Amino acid sequence: MKSRILSIVSICLSLLLFNGCYLIKQGTYILRHNFRAQKIDKVLNDPETPETTKEFLHLVQEIRAYATDSIGLKKNRNYTTYVKIDKNYLVDVVSAAEDVSFKQYKWCYPFFGCFPLKGYFEKEDALKEAEKLKRKGYDVNIDEVDGFSTLGFFKDPLYSFMKDFSIFGIASLIIHEQTHATVYVKNQVQFSEELATFVGNTGAMNFIRQKYGIDSDIYRSAILAEQDREAYLNLLRDLYNELKRMYQSEISREEKLKRKEEIIADFKEKVSTEYNRFFKTGSYSRLSKININNAYLAIRMTYSSDLKMYHDLYMKEGGNLKRFMNSVIKLSKKKGDLKEHLREEVKK
Repeated sequence: MKSRILSIVSICLSLLLFNGCYLIKQGTYILRHNFRAQKIDKVLNDPETPETTKEFLHLVQEIRAYATDSIGLKKNRNYTTYVKIDKNYLVDVVSAAEDVSFKQYKWCYPFFGCFPLKGYFEKEDALKEAEKLKRKGYDVNIDEVDGFSTLGFFKDPLYSFMKDFSIFGIASLIIHEQTHATVYVKNQVQFSEELATFVGNTGAMNFIRQKYGIDSDIYRSAILAEQDREAYLNLLRDLYNELKRMYQSEISREEKLKRKEEIIADFKEKVSTEYNRFFKTGSYSRLSKININNAYLAIRMTYSSDLKMYHDLYMKEGGNLKRFMNSVIKLSKKKGDLKEHLREEVKK
């Protein structure tokens, strides 16, 4: 199952500038893509550009304007260029966690802090990194990632495979990444990622409702996709919490590993036999077949563990995303744990 917007890789890839050989190989791809990217206006004015591409680029321009005007996100030059590549995703991203806990392996960089993901433009490099971590005893996960932000190091381009995204998919990606460009806090990865996930998904839904109306097929499809995404996350949260309780128990390590296998197997069996009870579309039909381990669960919780808290602040601000972002920007200037500050703000 492809994970669409695991954009914490945005930071990891920006840090290419500070990481030796990782810079030389991975940085070459970023520079190559940016060098080849064409301005959207040029692509739109080219008579050889297919109409479907023009429609996509016009849609992106609308989304960017909406992100700035209606949500209050930073206006920059991201997604104002377009590049063709021969892949249907961008990078392979490695994450890892201990085998009987959800403590994540982190890659640390001078000035920028530590991150629980590392991205590679070539799958073979990701597989090598994953194998090294497996030999150290970690659970390892590799995700195919579609988009990331370099947080101002470069103009982040649109990639040709993005034309195949749903309208919700491209809108949530752009708004998610522009949220990072507006607010990103060093060494508070979960706050930053949960914020971008909430704003990306909520902003995309609001954009579709405003542009197409609540009676449109596009809006109804987006609602179904959102309901299935929430069902997926709820299932993973339940599994994560069940495993976490077991890991914190007094049983032996060997028993924990045995129970872990049993719990995950039971989860997969439940999803397989009761799929239609949880989901309304086929988007998660492979969930019972993928390799679910601590790394897979931990990184998804990084993006979604406390989304309700962000929703509560959103509702406190009258369901107005621009007012919500203004509150978050003020909170982000405080010292200390921003999630704790957010909890306090919600309780007021």
